[in-house]
Amino acid sequence: MSQRIITSIVLLFLIPFLGIFCSSNKKPMNVLLITVDTLRPDHLGYGGHFRNLSPNIDKFARESIVFTNAYSQSGWTLPSVATILTGKYPKDHGAVDFHVKLNNALPTMASILKEHGYDTRGYVSHLLLTPTYGLEKGFNRFDFSVLNQGDPHKISTSRQLTDLVLGDIRIAKEPFFIWAHYFDPHFAYMGHQGWDAYGEAPIDRYDQEIGYTDFYIGKLLEYLERKGLNDRTIIIFTADHGEEFGDHGGRFHYTCFNEILRVPAIIKAPFLKPQIDNRPVEQIDFLPTLMAMLNIPITGDYPGHNLLQAGERNQPIFIERERPPGYLQHTVIYEGYKLINIEPTDTMLIPESSRVTYPGLENVILGSHLFNLNNDPKEMTNLLTTQASESEKLKALLASHFTGQAQTEERIQIDEALQEKLRKLGYLK
Repeated sequence: MSQRIITSIVLLFLIPFLGIFCSSNKKPMNVLLITVDTLRPDHLGYGGHFRNLSPNIDKFARESIVFTNAYSQSGWTLPSVATILTGKYPKDHGAVDFHVKLNNALPTMASILKEHGYDTRGYVSHLLLTPTYGLEKGFNRFDFSVLNQGDPHKISTSRQLTDLVLGDIRIAKEPFFIWAHYFDPHFAYMGHQGWDAYGEAPIDRYDQEIGYTDFYIGKLLEYLERKGLNDRTIIIFTADHGEEFGDHGGRFHYTCFNEILRVPAIIKAPFLKPQIDNRPVEQIDFLPTLMAMLNIPITGDYPGHNLLQAGERNQPIFIERERPPGYLQHTVIYEGYKLINIEPTDTMLIPESSRVTYPGLENVILGSHLFNLNNDPKEMTNLLTTQASESEKLKALLASHFTGQAQTEERIQIDEALQEKLRKLGYLK
């Protein structure tokens, strides 16, 4: 055997290990997680919206991997964000209603990164994301001071939140993990000078809120670029849920229709090639994807997947919500079909502070609702009686998924002050 062949064989053997040794000399990547409340992807420019609402998010999307078919795990803030941070289904992390908090035994994105030497900092602008509900776990600094600005129906907080992040990112030690949660697109929708030409109808003011929020997200992204942090930062951009504007005869986000469940999902890193990914993804996928990107091993039962792995994804997507009270909504999406199953629940089992009625819930209809998302993406035709075999298959998936549901509830007391704040946000009536 010639010396050249021997050398080639040795190199082929050593290349994987050389890669490990080289990568170990690099500093760990920073991480920025941006979540925006109540943000529909079809109201963003890259999602096809007819208004130029989101030039900064759209520019960011062009430089990133955009997942066009991403789903919220619950359709409202507390359980959805808890899923993003833990990589667990709501039934397993426990934060499913106002009177329960996150299961403290679970690791979070912040606690895992903190154990690996990250400076972890969180900045939130939503009442349901405060230490009351356990979302601060793992953060060296957890700032929810923008909630002191005033009634969220009368003020905006995107500027204040961005100022907090920019003030701290200058002193954060690398590697850092920063989470910024923007609230403004949430009801009540406020008008904003510079975007007021869009109109004054609720959906127009919603667009104004998106434009205003995009402006300040642009300030944050521009700072990273100007300071050269883009070259060593992974950025994840998503939302907790969407919003309904009469799409199915209702308002706000009480159902499991896609205008509420579909969310933006964008990942940018210096080593990732920008592309469009149309595979179905869900919020349980963010944590395992991030840890794989950082080469941080995670142990335990994580149902999500690494979104950067090639190949088709052919597993059911499960969604669950217990709000509004009196309705248990379980949903499964699989092989182009979607089943929404809505059952009544005994509100007497809910603490009185959370046991409220919601007016205008005509589109939360008890029973099962089957849709073919390929032929009927707007979910207008219930196929339950005409496609019994598909319905039974999806019902079996739901039954299997929710059998033996984990009992992880850690109850909290909702005092009068918290009740009043929840009432102002429209969560209690």
